[in-house]
Amino acid sequence: MGSSIQKIITCLSPLIAEAIAILKGLHFTVDSGLLPAVLESDAKWVVDLINYEGKSDADIGSIVSDIVAVANSYGISISFVPQTVNKAAHSLAKMTLVSVDNDLFWLEDFPPGLEYVIRADCHSLVS
Repeated sequence: MGSSIQKIITCLSPLIAEAIAILKGLHFTVDSGLLPAVLESDAKWVVDLINYEGKSDADIGSIVSDIVAVANSYGISISFVPQTVNKAAHSLAKMTLVSVDNDLFWLEDFPPGLEYVIRADCHSLVS
């Protein structure tokens, strides 16, 4: 339905970067009207923190609280999926490291060069 590449310009731990990516994904989902939705992430530790609904450490706790607030407000569930199941998301993440200077968004379209990966991911879900 939609995808985006959004740069995070700062030095962060990988877990905080993953949490910020989830929060940005939630905002993109809501802003695009792609509801109801299920947000999937391969960041198991972050997804567990979000779904645990307990207190987190100070470094990531406020981000997790924001994620939970947005997700609960719009009925968005957040679940863990292994990277091997969602190669398209992994490919998008790799694109941000190589050649993207600005945030990019796609609605009802494929990011350039990822159509094959997305179709393969969809086929693996059906099989």
